[in-house]
Amino acid sequence: MKENHKLGVLGVALMYVGAIMGAGFASGREIWQYFGLFGVKGFIGVAVVGCLLMAIGVMTSRIARSLHTNDMGKVIVPGNHPGLIEFVGYFMAIMLFTVLVAMSAACGALFHQQFGQSRIVGGMLITALVILTVIGGFERVAKVFRCIMPLLLCVVLSLSLIVIFSDLPKSSIQAEMAPSPFAPNWILAAMIYVSYNILAVIPIVATASINAKNDRTAVTGTILGALFLGALAFLLTMAMFRDMGFSQAMDMPMLAYSARISKGVNVLYTSVLLFAIYSSATSNYYGFTTKIKPSPTRKLKIILLACLGFIFGLIGFTNVVAFVLPIEGLMGFVIIAMITMNYRRVMKMDKKIAEEDSQIVSSQQNSSEDEHAKETENKPLKEEIS
Repeated sequence: MKENHKLGVLGVALMYVGAIMGAGFASGREIWQYFGLFGVKGFIGVAVVGCLLMAIGVMTSRIARSLHTNDMGKVIVPGNHPGLIEFVGYFMAIMLFTVLVAMSAACGALFHQQFGQSRIVGGMLITALVILTVIGGFERVAKVFRCIMPLLLCVVLSLSLIVIFSDLPKSSIQAEMAPSPFAPNWILAAMIYVSYNILAVIPIVATASINAKNDRTAVTGTILGALFLGALAFLLTMAMFRDMGFSQAMDMPMLAYSARISKGVNVLYTSVLLFAIYSSATSNYYGFTTKIKPSPTRKLKIILLACLGFIFGLIGFTNVVAFVLPIEGLMGFVIIAMITMNYRRVMKMDKKIAEEDSQIVSSQQNSSEDEHAKETENKPLKEEIS
C-alpha cells in the first residue's frame, strides 16, 4: 500500500474484528454454542477467550512486522524449514476456505429464516459479492472494512443492550440445551473457539500489521480489536441469557430477538448480518487466495473455488458451527503452539540484533572519544612545536 494509505490503529482493529465477526458471531450462534449454554461459566470462557485473542494477535503482529511478511507459513513455523512452511501455509489456506463455506451457509440460513427463501439464494449472493471484492486485492478489502465495520459494531452493541434491559416475555419456542459433542464443557469450548478463530485471524492480522504505519500502530490496533471482540461477546452472552431455551432453538438467536422487539429493528439487524457475513467471508477468502500463485488463470481460479465453497455451504449453518468448526479448532491447537514458539524465536533474534547494533554504536562512540582524547593530548605539543 502507498504510504498515505497505511492503516492506523482503528484500521488495524477493524481488520481484526472483521476476520472474526461474521454471521456466527453477530447472529449470536457461535457465542451461544460456545459460551451461553454453559451458564455462568460461559462468562469465564468469554474472559479467557478475550485474553487469548489479544495475546495471539499481538504475537502474530510482532512476528509479521519483524520478518516483514504476511506469508502464513513463515509467520507460524519456527525456524527455516521450507517444506514445513509450505505445508502449513497450504493447510491454513484450506482452513480459511472453510470459513467461506461457513459464511455461505450462514447467508443461506439468514435468507431462509428471515425471508422464507431457498438457502441457495443467500449462498449465491454472498459468494458473488466476495468474488467481486477479493479480485480487487487487499486495498479494496481494507476499504470495505473501514466503511462497514463501525456501523456493524454499533448496531450489534445497541441490540445487545436493548435485549438486556428490555422486558421481553419468555417465548413459547424452547429447545433443550445441547452442547456440541466436540465441545461438551466450557473450558474445551473456549479453547476450541480461540483455536479455530485464530486460523482466520493470523493471515488478516499479519497483512494488516505489515500495512500499518509503524510497529506501535500495528500492536495497539491488534489489542484494540481483541478488546472490541471480548466486550461484544460478553454483551451478546448476557442478551441471550434472557431466554435460554429460545436462544438454543434459533439458528440465529440475535436476529430472532430483533424480530421480537420490532419490525424496524429486525430489518436493520438483517442488513447488519448480511454485512457481517460479507466482511468475514471476504477477509478469510482473501487470505486463502494469497496462496494462489500469479498466473493468467488466477482470477478464474478465484471464481471457481468460491463457487465450490458455495456448494459445500449447502450442508447448513448449524451443522457447520456445531461440527465443522470444532474439528478445525482441534487442528488449530498445533498452530497456536507453533506460533508461540516462533514468537519466542523472533523476539530472541530481534534482541540479539539490537544488542549487536548497540555494541557497534558503543564501539564507534568509544573510538570517537579515543580520537578526541588523542587530539586533546597532542594539542599542547602541536602548539609548542608551532
